[in-house]
Amino acid sequence: MKRWLCVGLASLALALAWPAGSEAADLSIAAGGYTAGTASQTGGAILLSSAAPIPALPIEIQGTVLLVATPLGGYAVTGEIRGLSGGGFGGAYIGAGAGIGTLSANLNAGPVFTVFAGKPVAPFTTVELRLYKGTQSGGSTAGFLGLRFSL
Repeated sequence: MKRWLCVGLASLALALAWPAGSEAADLSIAAGGYTAGTASQTGGAILLSSAAPIPALPIEIQGTVLLVATPLGGYAVTGEIRGLSGGGFGGAYIGAGAGIGTLSANLNAGPVFTVFAGKPVAPFTTVELRLYKGTQSGGSTAGFLGLRFSL
């Protein structure tokens, strides 16, 4: 269990240290509800993200660490692409990513995929919906709905 925390923190540190041009990375934290469909996999979760724009393209790359607070626990560390931010969409965005994790303490770590969408509701505050899929044998499909706060 300590190993996944070290991997997650190292990935987030790498994302934070990777500036895009002269712009600083966009840091954010999100908290919300999490479920993988059973009572033992329903509870809360925290997302930590760092994003950096890609010059000349309307997308950002980001690293995200999901920490699950349920009786079975779980985590995911993903690299993601986020687009549609700003423009005529009122700041809404969509994205997808892939990484490693376990969405239940009963499973070994394996490939994890995510798709997500968000919409600003106040300055520095966004509502975000995420779906995760663990592809290892017996992997879960999980959902996250929460508020993201940008720093």
